Amino acid sequence: MNLTEIDEDMQHEVLFKLMDEIKNYSREKTPAENSTLVLLKTYELIDNYDPYKAIKRKSNDLALNLYPKLQKMMDESEDKLDCALRIAVAGNVIDLGINRDFDISEALRHSMEIGFSINHLKKFKDKINTAKKIMIIGDNSGEIVFDKILTEHLKALGKDVVYVVKEKPILNDATMEDAIYTGMDKVSRVITNGSGYLGTCIQTVSKQFLKEFHESDVVLAKGQANYESLENEDISKGKVFFLLRAKCDIVAESVGVKLLDMVFLSR
Repeated sequence: MNLTEIDEDMQHEVLFKLMDEIKNYSREKTPAENSTLVLLKTYELIDNYDPYKAIKRKSNDLALNLYPKLQKMMDESEDKLDCALRIAVAGNVIDLGINRDFDISEALRHSMEIGFSINHLKKFKDKINTAKKIMIIGDNSGEIVFDKILTEHLKALGKDVVYVVKEKPILNDATMEDAIYTGMDKVSRVITNGSGYLGTCIQTVSKQFLKEFHESDVVLAKGQANYESLENEDISKGKVFFLLRAKCDIVAESVGVKLLDMVFLSR
């Protein structure tokens, strides 16, 4: 609401209406699902269904300016897959729903020097050695440019890569508009998941997405919301690798790491 410059009286009116909604939400649903319901109701009440549109463009521009530096890092790396994954997780710091004061240069330094608290890289390498098709489920705008580095490397390994974005705007999550703006569509086939929910809520995604998911030999899911919504799903077992930064205590505890640790794991 601050982003859309709504006055304080209107903000309080919206908050009071949201309280009536939230008390009816199910505790059995994931944080990603309930957060989506709050956001969609807010968008309806303020009559703005993409309040992050302008700032998403700024995030994309920021990341695109860093793109040559990221390519140079790849050129100079000995283990290019490891480097590409570290770059991709560093981009996960661009999360306007949690932290608008992100420092992407510091995130890159941290990722390269300290790396993952949990790292299933060997298992991932073993999986992709025989994999033909790999799905990457994206997360945020801006971050999509960091994923582009990983996608390009997987394509160079001869893999068929499909990159997934949201069907509709939600927070600063990447949509097809972001994929086209950042050139992801030039390096990979891009599809939407058919949903405007945070993460990957299986009950809301399209049949096309599910078909692509089942046809993929390996799925790499970016960010907390994808972890929250997929980690307990049966279709994830033995197929999905989660690449994220633990940005809240609950997720950090669930994964078994400290707050803000970077994680690459499979369930």
